[in-house]
Amino acid sequence: VYLKEYVIPTRLRPSPPRELNRRFKADDEVDVFRDSEGCWVRGSVTTVLEESRYIVEFKGGNRPEIEVDQFDLRLHREWQDGAWVPSLLQQVKKFSAFVEVRSEEKAYNGSWYCARILCLLGDDKYIVEHLKFSRDDGESIPLRDVVEANNMRPVPLSELPPVLCYEPGVIVDAWFNKRWWIGRVSKVLGGGSKYSVLIISTGEEPTILNFNLRPHKDWINGQWVNPSKEECYKPPLKKLKSCERALKVFNNGMMVEVRSDERGYEGSWFSAKIVSYLGGNRYTVVYQTLKTDDEAELLKEEARGSDIRPIPPPLIPKAYRYELYEDVDAWYNEGWWSGRVYTINNNYTRYGVYFKTTDERLEFAYNHLRPCQVWRNGKWSRA
Repeated sequence: VYLKEYVIPTRLRPSPPRELNRRFKADDEVDVFRDSEGCWVRGSVTTVLEESRYIVEFKGGNRPEIEVDQFDLRLHREWQDGAWVPSLLQQVKKFSAFVEVRSEEKAYNGSWYCARILCLLGDDKYIVEHLKFSRDDGESIPLRDVVEANNMRPVPLSELPPVLCYEPGVIVDAWFNKRWWIGRVSKVLGGGSKYSVLIISTGEEPTILNFNLRPHKDWINGQWVNPSKEECYKPPLKKLKSCERALKVFNNGMMVEVRSDERGYEGSWFSAKIVSYLGGNRYTVVYQTLKTDDEAELLKEEARGSDIRPIPPPLIPKAYRYELYEDVDAWYNEGWWSGRVYTINNNYTRYGVYFKTTDERLEFAYNHLRPCQVWRNGKWSRA
């Protein structure tokens, strides 16, 4: 039975925006979700650990320091005058009103289109106007969208010479179909004046002129980061060695599980096989339960080494029963989803599981669950 009570409007606010890929640094003001209290508590990061874990201290001295996963953290924000402070887009405004917006259309997944900000709606949502697209019913009327701030980034500042040569295998941004796409140079053509580029999210391989390419960078925590540096980031003195060891973990043909970072699928793992190593801690994998849109063959795509783990070892004896509030993985939508048991039927054959990433509660049979295990520092441990 849920608790119900009356509250005054001034004590209400929307749920703060979640940035599931945000990395925190020492002294960041954060909110920590405390399972024992069932609420978010303000604190500050004191130490950045490996494997996306942090040590956080709380204000007031009533709570001890704790070690937490990135998943249980969010940047601390205040709700003021109908908007979050700091806004997700404060860094963007330092550059200009022109931005790049991540497309949420299925056909354009993985691409960024150019736009300009028209106005702030509040709750970190903005109205933007496309720079390259018009409404279907009028060529002279620009297309407009409502966009969340976490799907926006500033236009990269150009620091490049007029002509830049790209080697095969280099990750780039390619201007194609009026959008920027992440791609990999596969062939150098015309003496370097144009290139054959594999668009990673679609599998297309168009020919792109040199001036329609740029080095790929990621917008993380308010700054542009080279992917190679970001992927290999570790605490000082371990930076490169830890990454180099990680590159050798997964061999061709090895069965693994791959974590999804697609919106709405956070916290899920899908069975896959390693096809090849691409360099830069990236692999080509072929999924064992996911298929292409036309259902003709198994889905093949690129995955980061940090999103791959071996198949978890079996732990369940036949007489095992899951307990209330135990962390489990549930087989759902062709993959394993991490959740927590919140209700159990009388004979322990069906379990209600709560998924924090999607805020859903679903019921599962016993044989559709397994203990939740964590792959950390090359070893399995219980969550």
